[in-house]
Amino acid sequence: MNALKQTARDLKNGCRYEWGHMGRCNAGCVVQNLTGKTDSQVAEMVGFELDEWSEHAKTYCNQSNTDVDELFALLKRYGFGYQDMIHIEYLSDPKVLKTMPEYGNRLKKNNPNDVGNYLLAFAKYLERELTLTKE
Repeated sequence: MNALKQTARDLKNGCRYEWGHMGRCNAGCVVQNLTGKTDSQVAEMVGFELDEWSEHAKTYCNQSNTDVDELFALLKRYGFGYQDMIHIEYLSDPKVLKTMPEYGNRLKKNNPNDVGNYLLAFAKYLERELTLTKE
């Protein structure tokens, strides 16, 4: 949750953002905050043969011992599955969007402000879920 909130703050403060860059896009920015890696290091980990996080997530296999597999294993330890990364990239998790009715379907996946608002809503959603499971 902290990485989601930090990424939202970074985006609102004008961090280096580029939706078409694996290390500076929605998922790439979150991964930077989770791992402490730079945008270039994140891009290197996922390789340059695929263009989008959704492609990496769909082809993820924890058996091949590649850097991208290592990265997805790390994300899993932080509680993020491959589907979460796809949703972060496209601002598309229905559970999160349900908490943001004021935005309707107007969120743009490549707008840093929209990404920040989505990440904050995602963090709040996760906090609520955690609270409910503790009760």
